[in-house]
Amino acid sequence: MSGKIGDRWSFVLDEETKILFVDDDLILAEFAKVHLSTPSTTVESAQDGEAAWERLCQSSFSLVLLDIEMPKLDGFGLLERLRSDPRFVQLPVVMLTGREDIASIDRAFQLGANSFINKPINWRQLSYALRYVLRTTRIEAELTRERSRSDELLKLTNNLLSLIRLESRTPLSAIIGFCDCIKQEIDGPIGAPSYLTYAEQIDAAARQLQDNFLDLVQYAQLTSGSAKLSEDEYPVSKLMDAAVSGVPTQTAAGTVEVLVGKPSANLYLTCDLMWLARAIRHLVQAAVGGAGVTEVDITMSLISDGGLKTAIVAKAPATGGVQSRPPVSLESVRHGMGIGVSFARCVIELHQGELIMENRPEGGAVMNIYLPARRVQPAPQATSNEAA
Repeated sequence: MSGKIGDRWSFVLDEETKILFVDDDLILAEFAKVHLSTPSTTVESAQDGEAAWERLCQSSFSLVLLDIEMPKLDGFGLLERLRSDPRFVQLPVVMLTGREDIASIDRAFQLGANSFINKPINWRQLSYALRYVLRTTRIEAELTRERSRSDELLKLTNNLLSLIRLESRTPLSAIIGFCDCIKQEIDGPIGAPSYLTYAEQIDAAARQLQDNFLDLVQYAQLTSGSAKLSEDEYPVSKLMDAAVSGVPTQTAAGTVEVLVGKPSANLYLTCDLMWLARAIRHLVQAAVGGAGVTEVDITMSLISDGGLKTAIVAKAPATGGVQSRPPVSLESVRHGMGIGVSFARCVIELHQGELIMENRPEGGAVMNIYLPARRVQPAPQATSNEAA
């Protein structure tokens, strides 16, 4: 059967569309296929609500034309089922009926119908109505996505502002405080040895502030989706060296011993070396700075599925059955991490990896980084020319 009227298609929408026509009138269903089908539009039919529900669960449709009066499950029942299922909340539904009573119209819209068409059907008028419903639904979906995106950006902005306030307060206070000490010459004339210590403290605080702002900017890029990995293949040992380089081991409570297990020289990792090393360094610094921590062990190793596991373990060895410092737990390690753990998690997830942080049964805390096997490969084989 042809879908043309004269030299024109009766359906005025020229975009890719898949329609499900639900009506127990088989002749009307055939008319729908004749009048609504085009080279870019397909029309399928179902004779009752239960059959339509099965089709909808098996295949994706752009729009449903739904008769009210049908056996098994009527149009109202199917519409109510559709709107209660998250998969079909946004699916456009146009109701068809021979009824003209206000109650039926009200009920259809209350249940979530997008439009209402009376029988007998004017197919040309219906075509324009469907085009309007489809385009309106598409616009609403785009607006919903944009609204959600705006909400996420607003939330991110608020979070970043809070983090800026928290992350900058301590180093700025140190800079201002030590500068006041020098300005007021509280230890006597400038030149006393203590002023050199003040200068070192100012330098350390300024560097910390610089690092904090760098992390905040990079974290904003990561969470906004604008960050792109600069990936290449690197020896796993190089990643380990970059991650632990410069990590301070001196804390207010004393010196923390950092033990680094040498990873295999035969393993290479496809990654963004700068960001991934910085992410691991954040977690190592958190472990070193954890309350009660006296030792941090860091290892990189292959796991059974071929992926790479980086384990950062914070410990507080007991002496004579009694710990010399407060018990180490995940909370004690997390304390004071600031944006570090969020930044690290974003970088790891950008590498399709996972960060799992948990308490150890024997005491202490462990932070495990899992990177997928597709990022790990053996060392490149030397060519015959290189070997020669």
